[in-house]
Amino acid sequence: MTNSSLHLDAFNASEPLQSQTEINGQRLECSICGYRIDPNDESLFSTFPCNVRAFRNQTFKVWRCPTCRTIHCLDMVNLDEYYAKYPIASAVAHDSARACYKNIHRRLTKHGFSQHHSLLDYGCGGNGLFVQYLRSLGFTKSYGYDPYSTEQRFGDRAILDKQPFDYILLQDVIEHVEDPTILLQKLDRLLAPGGYILIGAPNADAIDLNRPDLAEYYNEVHVPYHLHMYTREVTELLGKNQGWTPVDFFDRPFHDLMFGMNSRAWNEYVRLMGGTLDVIYEPSNIRKALTSPRFLFHLLFGYWFSFRTSMAVMFQKAA
Repeated sequence: MTNSSLHLDAFNASEPLQSQTEINGQRLECSICGYRIDPNDESLFSTFPCNVRAFRNQTFKVWRCPTCRTIHCLDMVNLDEYYAKYPIASAVAHDSARACYKNIHRRLTKHGFSQHHSLLDYGCGGNGLFVQYLRSLGFTKSYGYDPYSTEQRFGDRAILDKQPFDYILLQDVIEHVEDPTILLQKLDRLLAPGGYILIGAPNADAIDLNRPDLAEYYNEVHVPYHLHMYTREVTELLGKNQGWTPVDFFDRPFHDLMFGMNSRAWNEYVRLMGGTLDVIYEPSNIRKALTSPRFLFHLLFGYWFSFRTSMAVMFQKAA
């Protein structure tokens, strides 16, 4: 295991992660298989709206690699500007959110996670809500780090000194970086031998790029924040390239609950409240939502009609 100061130097030297395939401000080459598209062929692109309130009037093009089926956001933007108004910074841990965190907790405990283990939630957001949830349950060795957070909150790189971690959670992060291999290499150095890493992300195979009007799809494509979205096959390959073994697969979003809120109900709620992701991180207005027959139907039966647009892969590092 490399000493922690070298780990921090490695993280500092490469943040933010930059792509090696950037050409004229557009992603024209697949970052996974190298397939290159013709930017003049409009039939290759689908146009999706931004689902963050501050940029709701902006649209962006995406394309799917015909070889590995990875989905890419075409145009590059100044992400610092977009993250400065990202709604998760004002998120609150309401009861529905805590129920969803319980789902992630179950996925971890299925593979031995207990209170004496250490966990790093990498990319935990400005509030580190899942870390707070774990600590409320007595998981005192749970830590959060987010390169876009402030040093006073979860952006302090010194937290990485607590490595090696028994478990690492990478929930809704890998699709936000240009080069997933660089990120996973760094996390491998932070992960203890025999440790587990849970990677949750959109499932590119389940996303219909011909329906940018549906919240089930535009919330997963999430332009321009999601740079690359992968299939299960590609995600497992990325982990195997680090020497990790896939030991479990979850084919539903962590917020897909059998009883109560589920992914279809969440998306219908977003649509009812104006169509932006911001409403998920604000105090709930369930009373208004309950006036919608469509929302009520999804609330009761949505679990069985899930589009399964998100997935999670659990990997284990060799001991």
